[in-house]
Amino acid sequence: MYRAAPPRGGRPPLLLRPVPDRFRRVTAQAVRLVPLALLAVGCRAAPARVAAEPVAPPLTRLSATDALVTFDSVWAVIHRTHWDTSFNGVNWRALGDSLRPRAAAAPTREALRAVLHELVTSLGQSHFAILPGDVDPSATADNDEDDSGTIGVETRWIDDGHIVVRVAHDTPAAKAGVRPGDRIVAIDGTPVAGPRREAPAADAETRRDELTAWRLLAPRLDGPVGQPVRLTLDDPTGARREVRIERIVPRGVATRFGQLPTQHVALEWERRLVDGRQVGIIRFNVWMPVIARAFDVAIDSLRNADAIVLDLRGNMGGVAGMSMGFAGHFIDSAVPVGVMTTRGHTMRFTINPRRVSTSAERVAPFAGPVGVVVDALSASTTEIFVGGLQDLGRARVFGAQTAGQALPAVASRLPNGDVLYHAIADFRAPSGRALEGAGVTPDERITLTRAALAAGADPALDRALGWAASSARRASVTHDAARASTAPVTPKPNRDLPPL
Repeated sequence: MYRAAPPRGGRPPLLLRPVPDRFRRVTAQAVRLVPLALLAVGCRAAPARVAAEPVAPPLTRLSATDALVTFDSVWAVIHRTHWDTSFNGVNWRALGDSLRPRAAAAPTREALRAVLHELVTSLGQSHFAILPGDVDPSATADNDEDDSGTIGVETRWIDDGHIVVRVAHDTPAAKAGVRPGDRIVAIDGTPVAGPRREAPAADAETRRDELTAWRLLAPRLDGPVGQPVRLTLDDPTGARREVRIERIVPRGVATRFGQLPTQHVALEWERRLVDGRQVGIIRFNVWMPVIARAFDVAIDSLRNADAIVLDLRGNMGGVAGMSMGFAGHFIDSAVPVGVMTTRGHTMRFTINPRRVSTSAERVAPFAGPVGVVVDALSASTTEIFVGGLQDLGRARVFGAQTAGQALPAVASRLPNGDVLYHAIADFRAPSGRALEGAGVTPDERITLTRAALAAGADPALDRALGWAASSARRASVTHDAARASTAPVTPKPNRDLPPL
């Protein structure tokens, strides 16, 4: 049995429990649309204090008592854990009192979620969401895999359209002839929607538009593995065509963390010769512990490269604590990559310099130039990591302003089976600047255009690679000059002394 939340000011019920597998299927679809800055070992993961209890299948209608138990739990959890006792300028008690009658009158789960959504989003901060948990009771963890099918494309909102920016090699989309620069007009015959504005948007609004556009499109592109999807595409010349693509299991390792559903984590690296210099490129899509070993191996493989570029576009976050270990591959001192502040506590995210390779050999962190490429879908843990390296002067950042959604958060199960995803801390870069809202400002802003994509170019990555090669060359010249200036001088023989 669940306990109702106590009166305001009392101790709320313990809600940090594992989500049963049968609730993960719908939650999996929802959580893919939420930037993640989860807390883990070194960043304090929320413990599962009570074993999961069986929950009855969801009812079509709700009683006022059931609705209020869930509403009061959401209110109490945030009241207890929000780091800012002023709640970002919101009168949290008054807001709860005003919305509570509407929650009691909510006739269905969906209506209650709308009220809860209004409650948590009134804070005006990222990492607050209600993730649905009602699914067919017969659903299992295996179904979670089936719903995560992909066609192998990445899109961005460019010139008021959903534009393909990357097509993964040897995927159904690549085999069907989908190319960067194509515009997705319709999916299964239904036109795709996107954010609309009558007036030019400010920078923050533009970033929100990009995130909104991705959230609108992603659930329609993804779907059950093996199920085909029909895309109507316009190429850059305006020629329209239709392709039929079958969804496949995403590349990478399927993994779960805490109360969140299965995610597919993928990392790839390569080495390119740029202006006579070897530049390594590393890409990965989410910060999850399972990828740590792969990142270590990539760094070891590129240790003799002249420079490294990290492509973190579209990486929407994950386990915040991983930023400390990853930064240690590039910084040889235990300095903070940032500072997290919870209610009454401050934690320095101290970098862990990596001085041992995967083959147990003594090494030093990579000392060559480091470039990072980001965009409006780079969020959360990505912003913590990139903002820290930038503030410490260890990396140069290229691309577009990041999402500005960088609050460490945890997921708490609610009495009705849904999940409350809520921020519990503020985070600041080493300089003290806030990353929430502002995001990370690139050292070199580079606009991505459809014309460039159609021409096979990648302006931000190309610029980062060029800078990396140039910086490596300058560093080499400086090093050679320093060696020459400190070379030992052969003494001239003293003619006054007899030879030995």
